[in-house]
Amino acid sequence: MKALALYIHIPFCRRKCGYCDFYSVCSEKQIPAYCEAVCQSLEYQSGTWAAKHEIRSIYFGGGTPNLLSAKQLSDILGTIRSRFILAKDIESTIEINPEFSHSRAALQELRDLGFNRLSIGIQSLKNSDLRLLGRLHSSRTAISCLKQARKYFDNISTDLIYAIPGQSLASLKSNVNRLLRFTPEHISAYNLSCEEGTPLAGSVAAGRVRLADEETEREQFLFLHEYLQHKGYEHYEISNYARPGFHSRHNSAYWQNQHYLGIGPSAHSMLYNTRYHYSADLKAYLEKPGPFHQSEPALESEKIITALRTSIGLDLKQLKAETSFNVLEYAKNHPDWLLQKDSRIYCTLEGWLMLDSILPDLI
Repeated sequence: MKALALYIHIPFCRRKCGYCDFYSVCSEKQIPAYCEAVCQSLEYQSGTWAAKHEIRSIYFGGGTPNLLSAKQLSDILGTIRSRFILAKDIESTIEINPEFSHSRAALQELRDLGFNRLSIGIQSLKNSDLRLLGRLHSSRTAISCLKQARKYFDNISTDLIYAIPGQSLASLKSNVNRLLRFTPEHISAYNLSCEEGTPLAGSVAAGRVRLADEETEREQFLFLHEYLQHKGYEHYEISNYARPGFHSRHNSAYWQNQHYLGIGPSAHSMLYNTRYHYSADLKAYLEKPGPFHQSEPALESEKIITALRTSIGLDLKQLKAETSFNVLEYAKNHPDWLLQKDSRIYCTLEGWLMLDSILPDLI
């Protein structure tokens, strides 16, 4: 029986953050109909995939999954349990925003539902950063959420954004140290990127916001790499750090080219070298929540892109002979960026910094 990672997209937000380009809508009135549609999707897809697979991880992402009530989350989880085979040691994650889940009751509720891992959208513990990013919570609310979460969960991941306009290295270090007081098992650290069509992109174009320069991004990335490793975290993916034994099982399925099933508008699946997805359109999804909306063959370029982001690197044996030869030749010619060990290619730290520039030559 093959392992399967299951992703449930919850596309609802109270307010869209200025930097975010994930698919979401700022209306909650369709949540009840959406939960019914998700259950219909799960029932439909289980007919094809349930008998062949064991679900090793469940991930509720968004959007803001904790906008759903306990009853709504329970209904979706109940459908999963009734339709699929679940691993005994399943990793079950829900993303939460601090402003909606900082009370003991709210967090205990999530634990009682069966979630055993939290991914908390902290982003920063400095209020001026949070205002610039368009977050609804304050530093005080985030700290309250972390304190309460620790009482119910022994596997907590936190998001952190760096290279925020105006952020100094000292400010970033202060952010990290405040976060480390709560000993999160996992930290996802992303540099602030300016995605086309977002409010942040509009502010940058209008001159209201000035993004950090490349040297600042580099300096802060290197600081996080050295400092978090010194604090006992493994830098196992370009943007992810974990204490030993706490790598994200779910996200690792994406990076290691394993099978995953995505449910909801914009959700993607990778199953037996075919990529499937539902349209990034809530209306279209509600009208047709059963079969996938589109499919196409998986590309070798996707394997290269995701694998080189990880510390375990790219297995050349997964590639066609010609592609494998090209990657190997490139690595031999650029030893400062890529290293070979047996049949695997790894990025050096400098290679991670240069990855966006390297990839066009590899794919």
